[in-house]
Amino acid sequence: MPQQTVTLTLGQPIYAQALYYTAMFSQKPFREALLIYREGGTYTILSPGEDHHGCWVSVTAPLDPPRHVAFMSWPSADWDHDIAAHTLTFAPDTGAFTQELRLPGEAVPRAQHGFAVAIPSPESMDPSAGWEALREQHEASFRALHDLAGVQRSGS
Repeated sequence: MPQQTVTLTLGQPIYAQALYYTAMFSQKPFREALLIYREGGTYTILSPGEDHHGCWVSVTAPLDPPRHVAFMSWPSADWDHDIAAHTLTFAPDTGAFTQELRLPGEAVPRAQHGFAVAIPSPESMDPSAGWEALREQHEASFRALHDLAGVQRSGS
């Protein structure tokens, strides 16, 4: 069967979270990440080693705060041009989240967890700016996230 092309449009950012993982899948050792939910059910995740897109669906609406969200990554270099499924369950009262990661061909899901905080004014974000620029732009959110996770800052 010949390859076919599907054109998708990434929606504008409608919600975003800074994430800090306290337990991670060993092949994705990026403690910090920025999860950008986009209109139309698309998302972007950025971290020191990830920059990919996919689709999401939430069992609760609106997203503020999200409770249970399923994500499907699209083929990307981040996942060796394969896909991955992630289901995140958030506890808005504590900021904690759990994540179940499913990889193709692996019968047992991987468990991850950490903390999340909402990024203010997500509609003004430019995801194409990349991880480093957005991490710097949202330093205050990551500081709040580190406080929530009990992360000691160097020099403190």
